[in-house]
Amino acid sequence: MSLLKKALLGSIAPILLSGMLLAQVASVSASDGQTSYAKYTADNELLRPVNYREWVFIGASVTPNDLNDGSPAFPEFHNVYIDPASWAHWQKTGKFRNGTVIVKELVSVGSTAAPSGKGYFPGEFNGIAAMVKDSKRFADRPENWAFFGFASYEAKNGNIQADESCSSCHKANAAEDMIFTQYYPVLRDGKPGK
Repeated sequence: MSLLKKALLGSIAPILLSGMLLAQVASVSASDGQTSYAKYTADNELLRPVNYREWVFIGASVTPNDLNDGSPAFPEFHNVYIDPASWAHWQKTGKFRNGTVIVKELVSVGSTAAPSGKGYFPGEFNGIAAMVKDSKRFADRPENWAFFGFASYEAKNGNIQADESCSSCHKANAAEDMIFTQYYPVLRDGKPGK
């Protein structure tokens, strides 16, 4: 075998092996129901979830200014993702497990016209928000869910929000366990028994 082939195999083998080990660890962790994608600072701020765009995309909605008298609660697109272990648990049980992380990526409304026609088209990223279910850390929060707001799209840490800021609306209007499943056909279709 040539020196070049040996060098290539020597550099590729560790990459392949590490990928296989990571896949194995992820599948073991996901099946035990204990994997948590939520990491915190010493001050109980949520660290911005890493690679959330590689999670399961559960849906998007848009609440534009012109349909809400100029003042919707969130005047932008909401791209919503759930962590992979929680998605697998949802598909198996139809419940949101302890450790579930849901990220809402906020994107401004950009243009209202495109070659495809008139509509609402995404503009720039505005920020992210997240919610985490943790029966130990958030035992005093409604249904054990805590909501986090990030000051900007670039912010690395999210502050926990007061219950009246997010939880009260979710508790009053969400179809299941503080989640607006009525607006996410991916969740509805992924639930067992469908």
